[in-house]
Formats: sequence, C-alpha cells, structure tokens
Amino acid sequence: MRVPFDGGEHGRLVRGHELMHARVSPLTPGAFDVWPLHARSVECAEEFRVNQLLGRVGFELSDLRDGSERLTGTRLAEAGDWDETIWFAAAVSGTRALRDLLSGVRRERPQWASVCRGLERALLATARQASTASLASTSPGDDGLPAGFAEHTRAFAELISLHVDRGPEGCGRPRAARRRDRPVATGVFAPLVLDRSVALDRLVVGAVALRRAPSATGRQVVRPGRLVTDPSRRLFHRTSRGSGGVVVVDQSGSMALSVEDLKRLLAAAPGAFVLGYSHAPGSSGIPNAWVLAQRGRAATLVRAGNVGNGVDGPALRFALSRRRGGEGVVWICDGQVTDSGDHADSALAEECARLVVRHGIRMVSTVDEALGLLDARRAQAGGVQALGRVAAAVTASL
Repeated sequence: MRVPFDGGEHGRLVRGHELMHARVSPLTPGAFDVWPLHARSVECAEEFRVNQLLGRVGFELSDLRDGSERLTGTRLAEAGDWDETIWFAAAVSGTRALRDLLSGVRRERPQWASVCRGLERALLATARQASTASLASTSPGDDGLPAGFAEHTRAFAELISLHVDRGPEGCGRPRAARRRDRPVATGVFAPLVLDRSVALDRLVVGAVALRRAPSATGRQVVRPGRLVTDPSRRLFHRTSRGSGGVVVVDQSGSMALSVEDLKRLLAAAPGAFVLGYSHAPGSSGIPNAWVLAQRGRAATLVRAGNVGNGVDGPALRFALSRRRGGEGVVWICDGQVTDSGDHADSALAEECARLVVRHGIRMVSTVDEALGLLDARRAQAGGVQALGRVAAAVTASL
C-alpha cells in the first residue's frame, strides 16, 4: 500500500481510501476478472464503491483530486479514447475530480462530457438504493467473494460496461460492442433466483389487522344483543382486511424504484405483495428477484436492480402464485421483455402477453399510474392494459 504521509486533508483522504480497500475489497487473486466483463470496468466500479463508502463514514470527497484531472481529460478526448474516458469518469464519479476531468474533455468533445455526467447520475442512483451495511458487506458468498463486491460492484460494472459498449453515441462512427465475452441471445428466460437477504423489517400501517364490523347478513349469529340495541338488527359480523393486490416492478436499467415510491405504493395498498426483479445479463446464480413488501411488512431499503430484464416471465408467475382470490395484479414496466442475455425476444414477449391476457394484468410505466389503480382498494382485473413489445403480442392474441 502506497500512501502520502503529509498531514493535509488530501493525504488523509487517500489514506482513508486505501484503508477502505483493505477493509472491503476482495483479496482473491484475479477477483476483478471473474465475470464476463472487462477487468477495467470492474476495477473502476470498485473504486466508485470505495469512494461512496468513504463519503458515508464522513470523508469529504471534494478533496479527492490531485490536480492532473483536467489535463488527463483533454488528452483522452484528443486521442479519442472513449473507453478510458468512461472508465476514468466512473472511478471518480461523485467527487470533485470528475468536474475537473470533464472540463478537459469538454474542450474537445462536449458530447462525451454529457454522457459521462449521465453515467455518474446512474451510478449514484444505484448506490443510493443500497444500505451502507450491504454496500460494505464482506460476508463470503458461494463464490468466495465478499457480498458487497459480488452484488454492488457487479451492478456498477454492468452500468459502466453498457456505456463503454454503446460507444460515443452521435459523437463518432458507430462500432460493435466491445464487452469481452458479451452474452449471446439465448431465447429463454433466466431461472428465478430469489434474494432472501432483503429484510422486511417494518410494519405497514393499515395492512395486517382483521377488521370485524356488524352486518345484517351472515351464517352465524354472534351479536344477539343487537336485536334490542340496534334498529338495523345487525346480528352477524363481516371481516375485512386492509387493501391489497400484487405489484410486480421491473427494476432494470431503464426503470427504477425508490424507497419513497415503495412507501407511496403501500400507502395506497397497505396489504399488497410487491416483487422487484432484474437479471444481470449472462449471469448464473446471482439473485434476480426480491420481495419488497408482503401483506403488511415491507423493506426499509429498496434493493437495486442488476441492469437487465431477463426474468420477466418467471417473475410474473411467482407473483401470481402469491395472489389472493380475485385481487388485481399491476406490472410496472416499460413493456420490453428480454432473455437471459438481455436480448429482446418476440417469443418471450408473446409468453408474457399470454400471462397478461389470462390473468388480467394491468401494465403501467410509472408508479403514479399504478397508484391510480391501487387507490381503488383493489386493481380491477377485468381490463387488460399493456405496453411496449408486450402490447403488440397482446393485440395479436386478442
């Protein structure tokens, strides 16, 4: 470990950064080369994770720069080195160093700077979904890697790789994807792997308690005294629950769900079952679905997605298996369906369309639209509503 010994704030921050690496980064040789992603993407994703943890324990990230960033940005832009520009920007996202880097990039290629800012926003939004304990977790998984690295660094690296592969859109010649061992189209959904580490650690007000109210009809007399005291002679009782429903949420790269969004959903339907899903393209064994709320209990934090769709059909079937009676099902998504390699597939879209028609699933693109259905105490299953590729398949099936 090489660190400066001076007593300045910058030296203190660098020492903290390297010590955080020692605390949370994997020691396994070749750990940055374990996934079908370029090792440089994983390396920069880990730099970003470590910086985020530094900020959460009280370090001021604005001091994490050495003065060379502006010149580096200029030279990368002049050389047309798109990949390294994205990697460098990802590594310093969330710090003042990114501003200096992009001031140099902007002189030569202003559109590149805009893309880098967009990547920073995506990385920060993903990081905000993770608790500090989860982000820093060193509990070993089945592959021997620390859980925080295996889950969150992987998600950050996927975002970075997507930007690298996409190329400088509108900034130069189109090019083929550059991700090493890029997942190929499989034509099948990934198996559903439920993340059971998501804790449903808070109670939802108005969801759990059974409510018994007097009724004039029923099978068994339970309140005979009401023959005298109640003009309506409500001798029976009826039981009601808090409003429920089933909500399935696509949390892929094109979609997002915040803690506030989840609270709004549960305010409209306290007894709902809420399932989020997103698959890491080409992966195996990584959790790709998680229960965010279940009949009166909910997660305090919303788990981030894994970039791709990949498991739309299995997620819908799992959610439908948790349906009670005739309660409605709402699917918050963009209408796009992909296979385990995150490639669009018309046959899989048709498979989801059949589920939509058969079970009366209502598809919406935003949480606000879902609230319009859930506020009615129960999403009505009678009308089919579909979006995107699934909509075309629904129309054909009808």
